Amino acid sequence: MALIPRLKSRLFRWSKPVPFQARHAEYSVLASLDDDPARPTARLIEISLQAIDRARHADKSSISERMAAPPYYPEIWPGEHYKLLAGLVAVLQPKRVVEIGTAQGWSALGLQIHLPQGSELITFDIVPWKEMGNTAFRTVDFASGDLRQVLGDLSDKAFFAECAELLSGCDLLFVDAPKDNIFEPKFLENLSTIQLPANAIVVFDDVRLWNMLRVWREIKRPKLDLTSFGHWTGTGLIDWNG
Repeated sequence: MALIPRLKSRLFRWSKPVPFQARHAEYSVLASLDDDPARPTARLIEISLQAIDRARHADKSSISERMAAPPYYPEIWPGEHYKLLAGLVAVLQPKRVVEIGTAQGWSALGLQIHLPQGSELITFDIVPWKEMGNTAFRTVDFASGDLRQVLGDLSDKAFFAECAELLSGCDLLFVDAPKDNIFEPKFLENLSTIQLPANAIVVFDDVRLWNMLRVWREIKRPKLDLTSFGHWTGTGLIDWNG
């Protein structure tokens, strides 16, 4: 009979209301790290520290100006990841950045304005940017050729194979995909079949959302949770070849 009280206790614990007022709240889990074998490398910690320092000075006002009304997410830091992404670009000086999940284009624009001379940004989605509601993009953003969108589903093995050469050349990979417990595991499986550059850093958004908890936990490569300096829903960095 002791099982019933335990189950009731667990149900009550999970059904507790959020104990404070917030515009948006999500349930997550606190989990021990001593039994997670994926520890960050010294390089990953150093990159993170440098990116955090650079993020403090990143100006995102040019993106916020394209938004119709607040909150102006690109300028919120900590709490959003836009300035941290800019810091990573400044530290890594990538030749190629790949983003998965174009959406309204805020992240892509935030990355583009900090790209080193001669570098490129490729953003993937299944929806053309012109068909995305409230897009921040303008046609002129693609005029220089350092930004382009590729349409397709990278969880699909056949499409991934078509893009393997492009992906294998990216130094910074930002994954802001659907978080549906389907795409991310398949994409990670596909990604493990190719060789990224030796210095490649992979960034996963929303790692503390419920559907991403297991995905993030099961990544065995050197990783570091930078949520306090990135997105409030979770920002995780992976030293892919560490």
